[in-house]
Amino acid sequence: MSFNTIGFFQFDNLLRNRVPLVLIILDEIDLNPWYDSLTKMHLEVVSHHLNASQIQDFVKEKKVDPQFGILILDLDGEQSKKAAETLDKAGYLNAFYVPGGYQQLLTEKNQNKN
Repeated sequence: MSFNTIGFFQFDNLLRNRVPLVLIILDEIDLNPWYDSLTKMHLEVVSHHLNASQIQDFVKEKKVDPQFGILILDLDGEQSKKAAETLDKAGYLNAFYVPGGYQQLLTEKNQNKN
């Protein structure tokens, strides 16, 4: 489902502009070194470190609106793709993931430095 994927540019804009969303991080990923203190505060509010098996229970427990943006990030994009598809099937219309995961974000981030 390519309609629910984003790359570094979109990911970075969501965080830098402090867009309300739920960011679910599935692996040991630290985005803090990428951002200044204001964006780090936003990251603290929106980020949740979970296992893939916890996501559906989490969004139900937190009463996340099915229209609200949910971004799932893992190291390589495999688990996050499955999790986004599962959420989409459950009616969460704005569940996104990064193809290639954190590794792809890092690659795109480094390419944008030039």
